[in-house]
Amino acid sequence: MKVIIIEDENKAADLLQNMLMQIDPSIEIIEKCSDLLSGVKSIKANHPDLIFLDVELPVHSGLQLLDFLEEDEIKFSIIFTTASNQYAVNAFEMSAIDYILKPIDEEKLKLSIQKFNHHRRIFPEQNISILKQNLQTSEFKKIIVPVVSGFEILKLTDILYLKAEGSYTKIFLADNKSLTVSKNLKYFEVILGSNNYFIRIHRSFIANVHLAKRIIRKDGYFIIMEDESQLPVITEKVEEIIQFFN
Repeated sequence: MKVIIIEDENKAADLLQNMLMQIDPSIEIIEKCSDLLSGVKSIKANHPDLIFLDVELPVHSGLQLLDFLEEDEIKFSIIFTTASNQYAVNAFEMSAIDYILKPIDEEKLKLSIQKFNHHRRIFPEQNISILKQNLQTSEFKKIIVPVVSGFEILKLTDILYLKAEGSYTKIFLADNKSLTVSKNLKYFEVILGSNNYFIRIHRSFIANVHLAKRIIRKDGYFIIMEDESQLPVITEKVEEIIQFFN
């Protein structure tokens, strides 16, 4: 595994290198770069398998990396290192990009390496472009979810609701299609938490209330979605939905 570290703090870069060596001595640290442009130069020259990329760099942000590379040069995976706030962390989660919060925890680093070895090169340019979109706005626009054949890229505005199915989640879309994802409903509740459209209306459902038609009361409350789906709503969530529309 050939690795490039792009990190402007020398001590942090040295610490990360030492931790990687302890986790797997076969990892080859090709170069440690202190800014994005020197990192780009190293990528072009050395063709790494994996890049540890600090988000906050001098002059250029780590998120601008792809702006300096041609499509055929993007044949590596990225693990972001960041001290960013929870909003940025949610954006990483929604874009299927792995990340490590600073200060770096050795166990988290081990898991990231294991994830990379298991899913080599699963973070293409398209995923990182979606990450950039999600970070540039006050609300997320798209989400990438793992499916059997790879990853599906979904517009949040196309999602009607999500339904818990054990440790999996079934996502129902506005075009009457659905897909099953190997993440539980709590996972989606957390990463969709900053988007006001999505409300956990029941222990088994998260609804995109922007696509709701009405609320009815019939032996309890139910929300009717645009596809005429009838979803149960716990009483204490009814007021939250009404407040959303108000």
